[in-house]
Amino acid sequence: MPVTNQRVEANPCLDANASLGIDEACFSILNEYSRSVTLYSQVSDCYRCEDVPQAILPVGKNTTLVVPTKYPLYISYKEDDIYRCQTMFDFKEHGSYGWNISKEQGVCSEIYTIHEPINSYLPIFAAFMVYVLLMILFATVKVIVRVVKGRLAPDYIRDDLDELQETETPNPIVRTNRSSTRIRSVDTFRGIAILLMIFVNNGGGRYVFFNHSAWNGLTVADLVLPWFAWIMGFSIAISKRSELRVSSSRGKIILRCLQRAVILVLLGLMVNSIHAESLKDLRFPGVLQLLAVSYFVCATIETIFMWTHSQDVLLFGQFSILRDNLRNSAQWLIILAITATHTLITFLLPVPNCPTGYLGPGGYHQFGNFSNCTGGAAGYIDRLVFGSHMYSKTENPVYGTILPHDPEGLMNTVSIIFVVYMGIVAGRILLFYYQCNARVVRWLVYSAITGIIAGSLCHFDKESGVIPVSKKMMSLSFILTASCFAFLLYAILHFLVDYKQYWSGAPFIYAGLNPITLYVGHTLTMGLFPWAWKLVHATHWSVLAMNLWTTTLWGVIAYWLYLKDIIISI
Repeated sequence: MPVTNQRVEANPCLDANASLGIDEACFSILNEYSRSVTLYSQVSDCYRCEDVPQAILPVGKNTTLVVPTKYPLYISYKEDDIYRCQTMFDFKEHGSYGWNISKEQGVCSEIYTIHEPINSYLPIFAAFMVYVLLMILFATVKVIVRVVKGRLAPDYIRDDLDELQETETPNPIVRTNRSSTRIRSVDTFRGIAILLMIFVNNGGGRYVFFNHSAWNGLTVADLVLPWFAWIMGFSIAISKRSELRVSSSRGKIILRCLQRAVILVLLGLMVNSIHAESLKDLRFPGVLQLLAVSYFVCATIETIFMWTHSQDVLLFGQFSILRDNLRNSAQWLIILAITATHTLITFLLPVPNCPTGYLGPGGYHQFGNFSNCTGGAAGYIDRLVFGSHMYSKTENPVYGTILPHDPEGLMNTVSIIFVVYMGIVAGRILLFYYQCNARVVRWLVYSAITGIIAGSLCHFDKESGVIPVSKKMMSLSFILTASCFAFLLYAILHFLVDYKQYWSGAPFIYAGLNPITLYVGHTLTMGLFPWAWKLVHATHWSVLAMNLWTTTLWGVIAYWLYLKDIIISI
């Protein structure tokens, strides 16, 4: 697909009644050359891609185009099969730029600014300040209310009901609810993941870093799903141990895991059916399906090999510092075997008419030589197994037209199992060690190890290395990177929320109580009022405001469920 966006109906750079859209700018090229030439361009993020023809530049005329501003552009013109005046320029939103092609062969001016662009990041700063002010206002109101209550009810004023209660009940009664018995840092982590997911799924303000990477690379949006999988694994370590204490049958625990997985799969298919015109178009893979399969695999392995409390006592002694790993060697071997199998299939499975071990998107990638190899072995397997029942979007914002590739397909589901197991490892640390320092140090060590291995695989670079970081492929370097940040984030949350109690976890902790409910709810209501509405003229200001409103509204719903003590679990 062309990287420039020259509208057929009206060119907003030439029509005063039209306006530029999000991430668009005007680019005027004056051709003073001796003949017409073809303008070529390509986005800088397109790795090893040939430039794409965009427009014919007539002799002696000024041609004005609409160009995208999401990524810097490589600009050139072609004459006698030779690219001339090749340059890269970072166009800014709603700016107007000029470029002169000289009469002399291959001599061009620098790209210059005609009208200054707008600051497209100002809405983010404004939204941040608004939320900070609201938090300060809320905290101030709480303090004032406490002070007023203290003044209205001094220690020497007591009513008859208070005295009667103290006479009849010498020990105070502590009210508990379902949420009061939960680990606050876990719900806070889960709430961060689900609210970020809602924000990202609704558009993320149409900012590049709040949307998924075109293929390789890492954005905030890319971390949301693996973080959710990681904290799911954390919960598995805690819940299965509790279930084993009250249940004598591991088989019953596995059956309950299977039941939950089936329900998640059915919910996932229901969510997918919203966008399907018929059963022929129903997408089988999906986020909930990926979570269901990885949950069942990891929960089953943990249930089968989990030690009882009496067996744990045997490891106390000179090796107690490593007891969380020593007692789980069987689980480690199985998970590493699954990961190794995924890696071998990725790099050794022959794919027709494609290089073995290809991990790219196809399309323009590698100068278009592998345009029909999207996703390599993973994409090939998904297209073979699912056919038309998979993610069907084939237009990539960077690499043009690619083959169907499902980011939650079979191979990616196998890959995410490792992330879930990393969450289980983190959960065991919480269970086996009782001092905050012992826990945090271990989480930080795991963060460092996974981060270093990931960096070694990708050479700490976006495109190079043995295995690039790619959320689309759920590559090994990506799942290690996601695990690295998950360990780090949870260590911080545990210290702040559970240990020091500097922060209650609000407002994220409320969303963490009902994550599946919020995910299904926001998917079913996406685009519907009052969560969203149609924008006549979309800008970063309006889109970001609407996306934040959608996320905030679901946060309010989560808080209401918390107040009603409603926790919908599967």
